[in-house]
Amino acid sequence: MQEIMYQIVRSDRKSVALVIDNDANLIVRAPLLMPDSTIEEFVSKKKRWISEKQKQVAVFGEKHPPVAVKTGESIMYLGSSYAIIKDNVEDVEVSGNELIVPDQFVTDALISWFKEQALIIIKERVTLYAGIMGVKPEAIKLSEAKARWGSCSAKNNLNFAWRIIMCPLSVIDYIVVHELSHITYKNHGAAFWARVKTILPSYEDAQEWLKDNRKLMDII
Repeated sequence: MQEIMYQIVRSDRKSVALVIDNDANLIVRAPLLMPDSTIEEFVSKKKRWISEKQKQVAVFGEKHPPVAVKTGESIMYLGSSYAIIKDNVEDVEVSGNELIVPDQFVTDALISWFKEQALIIIKERVTLYAGIMGVKPEAIKLSEAKARWGSCSAKNNLNFAWRIIMCPLSVIDYIVVHELSHITYKNHGAAFWARVKTILPSYEDAQEWLKDNRKLMDII
C-alpha cells in the first residue's frame, strides 16, 4: 500500500480537516492536542477522497469543475484555487491558499463575502478604466447571472455577475472594459472591438480564459 504523504498544521480548532493545496500536496489541519495516531487513522480512511482531489487539482488549470461549497472542496478567487475550510471564525478569512469560513451557514457566508469583494474590486476597475476611456457609467450593480459575465443597458447602467470575482484580475479588467466600451458602441461591430483592443491589446487571452472556464458560472 502506497504511503500517504502529508503535512500537519495544528491550531486552536475543534476538528480535523484535509486540504489539497495548489501543488496537490495534502495538508492536515488538526486540533493542538490531537494525537498523531488519530490523524493517521483519519487520513487512512480518506485515502480514496484524497486521491481523487489530488487528481482534480493536478488538472485544475485546464478546466475548473463545478464544486459544492463545503469543507475540503476547492474554489476560485481572483484566478487562484483556494480550499474551503470551516472553522470558528466570524467572517471569511484568507489564509495562504485557504478560505476560512464560519462553521455555520458556510455557503451563505462565502457568497456574501464574494459579493462584497466583487463590488469593491469591480468599482475600482470601472473607475480606473472609465477615466482612461473618457466614459461615465450611470450605475454599477452585481447580478446573479449565470449566462452573462456582464452587460450594459441602453441607459449605460453596468451589471456584472458577482461570480467574476473568481476570475483573474486581468480577465475582470477585460469584462469591465468590454462593458464600458458599450457606453460608446451599443453593438459588437468593428469599431467596438477596435476600442477594446486599444485599451487591452491582448484581450483575446481573457476571452480564451473565459471560454475554458465557463463552468465557473455553474458554481454555487
